Amino acid sequence: MTKPTTLHTIMVEAVHQCIQHVDSGGLPFVGVVVQSGVAVSNFGFNRVYETGDASAHAEVVAMRDAMSRLKCSDLSGTVLLATGEPCGLCYRFAQNCGVDAIYVAADREEAASWGFDYHSSYALFGITDDMRAQFYRALPVPDRYEPFARYLEISGGHTSDLE
Repeated sequence: MTKPTTLHTIMVEAVHQCIQHVDSGGLPFVGVVVQSGVAVSNFGFNRVYETGDASAHAEVVAMRDAMSRLKCSDLSGTVLLATGEPCGLCYRFAQNCGVDAIYVAADREEAASWGFDYHSSYALFGITDDMRAQFYRALPVPDRYEPFARYLEISGGHTSDLE
């Protein structure tokens, strides 16, 4: 994306990209970094299984891509869009990188209801409810549950705690 647009429009596209990723065998999570209405990263897909890198969560992949493209290590002035609320690792990474806010299509309770319960990761990474409240912004969009539903259909109901 090169022209400014709305966060809602980018999130709708992120969910669409997530559905395609699930259809090709991936996990139902996508992240993208946005600055001034423009995506400054590619859509980041969860690549834990493909790469064997336990930190290759969708949001981390997107933030790494943004830092590479922007040639920086500080993402101040950006926001992170996530199709499913990030786990503790991703919240901590976003905080450490200076991301201003995290917009979420499906929150952690919704993700847990689909079998992706990573509540325990918050304490492991020191993510308190107060810290989460500083970053978290709900941005529900149509079809936000479709990646989860398709994943369960394709996997035969098997979920993973790897977000």
